[in-house]
Amino acid sequence: MKSLYHLSFIFFLFLLLGCQTSKSFSAEAFIEASIEAHGMNEFNKKSIEFQFRNYQYSQTHDKQGLIYTRRKNTTPEVLDLLHSKNGFQRTLANEKVVLADSIALVYSESVNSVLYFFRLPFSLKDSGAIKTLMDTEQIKGKSYQKIGVHFTSENGGIDYQDTFRYWFDKEIKTLDYLAYEYLTDAGGIRFRVAINRRTIEGVVFQDYENYKAPKNTSLDDLPKMYEKGELELLSLIVNDSITLIKF
Repeated sequence: MKSLYHLSFIFFLFLLLGCQTSKSFSAEAFIEASIEAHGMNEFNKKSIEFQFRNYQYSQTHDKQGLIYTRRKNTTPEVLDLLHSKNGFQRTLANEKVVLADSIALVYSESVNSVLYFFRLPFSLKDSGAIKTLMDTEQIKGKSYQKIGVHFTSENGGIDYQDTFRYWFDKEIKTLDYLAYEYLTDAGGIRFRVAINRRTIEGVVFQDYENYKAPKNTSLDDLPKMYEKGELELLSLIVNDSITLIKF
């Protein structure tokens, strides 16, 4: 009887782990399908420029990794450069600026944050992102697959404790809604709605309406609150003059 009990327990554990692995794989597979729907399969190989608010941003790459830049048209010119391998540096009139580590980290995270949202859903391929397949729900009469994301402390940056929700159209796999809770700067809750979707050189780009919710609001309650008009429109996230430089 004891041996039979142990065998039954091992079998149950095997099934449980198998279900978890399948669930994890399904989240990954759904994100991959969304990346394909957005035409972003080769996104890291593309060189891109765009305007966001008062800055010109770019994504390029070299043999060592990705390069993000942020440029403000001032005199003299200020250029922030974030390299995926070599880190952050700021130049002023092409001369390197020496910054305290704490200030450099703030600038680095600011550049990275803008590019993170610009690159969605491709950004979800990040090795530090832990994806969880959640339930399916209706938003404005359409069916969406919800996926939860959080980050490891090793690869998630200073904001690794932030938590995210993403809602993907069940049929065409586009990313239509997202929400997140952040803890820095006293914390907050945001809900974003994709707008102004357009295709440039085969890649789907989109802007967002950026809504604010009261602190301690559950991220999972935000779609219903949005439908009821209970969220405050805080800003528009608009990326202008998107140019794919080369392939």
